[in-house]
Amino acid sequence: MKGDFTRHTFDPRKQYSRVLLQQGRVHLDADFNEQAAILLHYLRMLSVDLMGEHWGVGESFQISSGNRLDFLIRPGHYYVNGILCEFDAPRPRAYTEQPEYPHPTRLKERQSYVVYLDVWERHVTHIEDPSIREAALGGPDTATRAKVVWQVKVLPWMGQAGEDETRHLTMLLSSRGTARLRARAGPQRTPEDPSIMTPEPGYRGAENQLYRVEAHTGGPVGQATFKWSRDNGSVVFPIREVKGKVVTLEHLGRSTRFGLAVGDWVEIVDDDYVLMESAEPLLRVEAIDPIGLVTLSHPPASTAGQRPADHPLIRRWDHKPTPNARGPYPQGGVLPIREGEWLDLEVGVQILFETGGNYRTGDYWTIPARTATGDVEWPGPTDDPDAAEPHGVVHAYAPLAVISIDEHGNVNVDEDCRRTFGLSVGTGR
Repeated sequence: MKGDFTRHTFDPRKQYSRVLLQQGRVHLDADFNEQAAILLHYLRMLSVDLMGEHWGVGESFQISSGNRLDFLIRPGHYYVNGILCEFDAPRPRAYTEQPEYPHPTRLKERQSYVVYLDVWERHVTHIEDPSIREAALGGPDTATRAKVVWQVKVLPWMGQAGEDETRHLTMLLSSRGTARLRARAGPQRTPEDPSIMTPEPGYRGAENQLYRVEAHTGGPVGQATFKWSRDNGSVVFPIREVKGKVVTLEHLGRSTRFGLAVGDWVEIVDDDYVLMESAEPLLRVEAIDPIGLVTLSHPPASTAGQRPADHPLIRRWDHKPTPNARGPYPQGGVLPIREGEWLDLEVGVQILFETGGNYRTGDYWTIPARTATGDVEWPGPTDDPDAAEPHGVVHAYAPLAVISIDEHGNVNVDEDCRRTFGLSVGTGR
C-alpha cells in the first residue's frame, strides 16, 4: 500500500483482538488501520477454518467452453484464503474480457492449461477513484482504499486430469518469491570523505519517514533490481497528457518535499500498468516548467500514461543511481540487488538482502525511521536484525479447472477443480 502512512503495525503473531483508544491521547492512522486489519484477519481465518482454503457456492467461477481459443467464467462469489472474490454480472464473461486483467495470456492450440484464480489487494487513492475525495474540503484528500483484485489466469499443464489438486497449487506457488531482507540504522559514510564512516550508528534524518524498498525487476540476483522511497512511494502527480518525453501534470506537488526536482527518477503508472504488475525502465526528470510541463530523459517504454480513462500518474522514487563507464544508467534507473552486504539508502538507513533469494516484481518492505530514537523499527536485536519476508504484495491462488485445446482451437473442460457448496453444476467438489 503506497499511501502516506506513519507505519504498518498489524502482526498476526501478536494475536491482538482489538485496538482500544484512550481519552486525551493522540490518534494515529496506524491504530485505526491496525483495528481494521485485526478484524479482517479474524474474518478471513474463520472462513478458511470452516470451509477450507478455497470454496464457492453453486456455479460461481465455473469454467465452460466459449469461442475459439477462449472460455467463459460464470459470475458468483468465490473465497480464496478467506478473501471474497465478487463477480457480479448478469451472464458469464469471456476469459479475454475480464474486468481487471487487461492483457491475459493468449491460449494456443493443442495445449492443456490449469486455470486458476490469482487474488491480491490493490491500493486505490483519489487519483484512481475521484469519488474518494470529499469535494467540500476544497482539494485535500483524506483516507485511501484497498480493493480486492481477482484475475483468472492460465499456466501450461503437463499433468493428467483427475490428479490431486494440491499438485496444481504446488505448481502455482512455485513462482512465489523467496526474498528476505534485513534493515537497521547503521554507520554512514561522511559527505566530506566517503572513505570515513561516522563513529556512531543511527538514523540521522530530519523527519520521521516510512521507507519503502521494492523489487522492480524480478528474478534471481544478477537479474533482480530494486528502488526505494522515503515516503512509502506515496509521492505521485496526476498526468493530463503525455507527448513523447514531455508530460503535462495537473500539479507539481503541495510542497518542495513532496514535489519534483531535476534528477529525480520517476515511474509512469496507470490502471493497466498496476493490474499487469509491470516493471518498465524508470525515467529521469530533465527539466521542469512551472506551468506543469515535465521533460523526461526518454518517452515511456509503452502506452502507459497515455489513456486518461486509466488514471495515469507519475510516481517519484528517491534513490539516486549513478552512471558507469559503459554508458548512462544501465539498470534503467533502478539499483541492482546485491546480496549478503549492507547497502546504504541514506542518513544511516541500511538494508541487506539475504543470499539465495528469488525476487518478484512488486515485493516490498516498509521501514519506519524515527528521529526520537535515532533508529529504525525492525524486528530482532539492533546488532542482528531479523530477515523478513516481503510485507507484500500478498497473492492467494486457487485452481478452477484443467482445460485442453484441440487443433481447431476448441476448449474442453477436463476437470472442474473448484470446491463448491449448495446447488452445483459439473464436478465441483
